[in-house]
Amino acid sequence: MKIVVVASFVGFSLGLNSPVFAQAPTPTVVDSPTVKVLTGLLAPQFQEEMNFITQALGVTCATCHARGNFASDEKPEKLTARRMLEMTKAIYTQNFPEHKPKPGESVLGRVTCYTCHQGERTPKLPPG
Repeated sequence: MKIVVVASFVGFSLGLNSPVFAQAPTPTVVDSPTVKVLTGLLAPQFQEEMNFITQALGVTCATCHARGNFASDEKPEKLTARRMLEMTKAIYTQNFPEHKPKPGESVLGRVTCYTCHQGERTPKLPPG
């Protein structure tokens, strides 16, 4: 019985003399004139905030963004979302100036979309 062991490294299998190691891309800051409120965030942070928003409202990206053109301001829901983000940022700045979000937390701080919406498109009413 003959056993054949085949092993390869990415660099060697490509015919290179030394192994090739992938270098992680340097995160870039989202810098676009269409980004009006969530400015100064790295691309992964920006995407995470968008995910927080969709979860907090129980919606999809298409609720606020025009299909195929995320930069478009044609949908009124996007303009409403901007106003709401400005409101939450103002509440955070005014009431929690010392708070520093932990990794994995929203950069909006302690008051986020979820504070009022709790997974619903319209804010929840207090019990009464």
